[in-house]
Amino acid sequence: MKIIKRSLVVLLILVVGAWVTAFVKINYVQHEYAQVSQAELAQANAYLEGQITPIPDKFKWRMMTVADGVKLRTGLLEHANPKGTVVVVPGFTGSIEMMMREITRIHAAGYRVGAIEYRGQGLSYRPLSQHPEKGYVEDYGLLGAEVAMFANQVKRKDLPLFFFSTSKGAHITMRMAAEQEVDVDAYALIVPMIQINSGDFPYDNLATIAKLMSDVGLGASYAPRASAWPGEELVFGQATGCNANPKTAQVQSALFAINEQLRTKGVTYKWLHETVKSTEKLLNPDFVSNIVTPVKVYTAGIDLLVRTDKAEQFCASLSHCETQHYAQARHCIMRENYTLYESIIDDAIRHFDASVK
Repeated sequence: MKIIKRSLVVLLILVVGAWVTAFVKINYVQHEYAQVSQAELAQANAYLEGQITPIPDKFKWRMMTVADGVKLRTGLLEHANPKGTVVVVPGFTGSIEMMMREITRIHAAGYRVGAIEYRGQGLSYRPLSQHPEKGYVEDYGLLGAEVAMFANQVKRKDLPLFFFSTSKGAHITMRMAAEQEVDVDAYALIVPMIQINSGDFPYDNLATIAKLMSDVGLGASYAPRASAWPGEELVFGQATGCNANPKTAQVQSALFAINEQLRTKGVTYKWLHETVKSTEKLLNPDFVSNIVTPVKVYTAGIDLLVRTDKAEQFCASLSHCETQHYAQARHCIMRENYTLYESIIDDAIRHFDASVK
């Protein structure tokens, strides 16, 4: 009996010690960006040659201040004779620079185009100032409210409003659609992150662990297998589970090598916990019953990051939604095959055009 008690005491000490270590690391250890050598920087620049759409001279950057004084980076590309306004919302870890292909193509089709970097990425406010690279979500309802604020600021009363949103950005956009007062005429959702793909690990177990870690004050800790950029050896020209095209798979990583301020990578337990809670809302038909605006969902058949079936389930729960599926595409559909992706952008434009009055 004494041996059992001693063992339990030792175990308790180890658990408390691990908690204290993690808590101190989260709250008191200052973040340091991974350093990039001159050789790696040269490789990054060479890899990006011809891959990034230049930012138009007329694209106007600005910082939007929200209710609590937080600043979010946004931008707007005006049009001389616009058919409407399109708001572009990037996916997790994305920045406006990475969305210029979409912005310029939609603009060329006759639209004013605005874009926003929500909290936690790009050059917008980072909730964890000591650990800015960590993927962290305070509340998806808050993210949706701030995207709504931006949309209402850039919207012109005489023009229809549309959304072109990717992955996590699509999730936030649908939270906005369900909860905020924004007069939107149509949505295009690219590989929407309605529910994350937990792979072989049971989703319910992931949800339980993420909640537990958040509840005990360790929500800002990296989830298993998550880390700061680059996470592993910095290599360019190698296919990944997100992108099978080695010529474009490291475009984002190359941008991160050049500009450390853009870096966002591994998710935290809090990110997971808030995402799970928000997913439960979006998959509740009653919660999304007031979304009656036309929605078009574009899904990938080899998506290791989000659940395609849950995106289709979500779409089926809406009163006016259709899906278009690309069986051989992966989650990074926006960079894997530019010809295919440009056809998706063009299809989304036709979806918007059909709603122009």
